[in-house]
Amino acid sequence: MKDDRRFWQRRFYDFNVYSKDKKMEKLYYMHANPVIRGLVKHPRDWLWSSWRFYYGGASEHLAMDVEE
Repeated sequence: MKDDRRFWQRRFYDFNVYSKDKKMEKLYYMHANPVIRGLVKHPRDWLWSSWRFYYGGASEHLAMDVEE
């Protein structure tokens, strides 16, 4: 029997974020996911999104560290 255990699914892989621009690209992508899936109309409406922290200055449900 072939041992097919893996950490990432076939079409996914780890990725090093190497610049501020790349970080913002990935952040926009993560914030857009619930909107694209039709779960909310705006990223701020997704309860577990970090959108409020990055764009509103506060997060009610997530503890966030300020990146310097």
